Amino acid sequence: MTPQGALASAGHSLAAPGTEYVVYLPDDGEATVDLSAATGELAVEWVHPVQGTLTPRAAIAGGAKRTLTAPFDGDAVVRIWRKP
Repeated sequence: MTPQGALASAGHSLAAPGTEYVVYLPDDGEATVDLSAATGELAVEWVHPVQGTLTPRAAIAGGAKRTLTAPFDGDAVVRIWRKP
């Protein structure tokens, strides 16, 4: 993955476009992620960077921009990837 700040409204992202995306959201909230390069269904998992907890979410479709909302308050990281 490489820095790809333009792919997420939060401006903080690493990506291997079409395969995997990691977005950091400072101060909670939501981010819009450009998944145009991805096809099919993508897994979604939220990471609480302070507590280290993982919160899986329902899969989402690639192929367009998607808005994701953190399931907890404070800083958040979302990982989106194509499962093998």
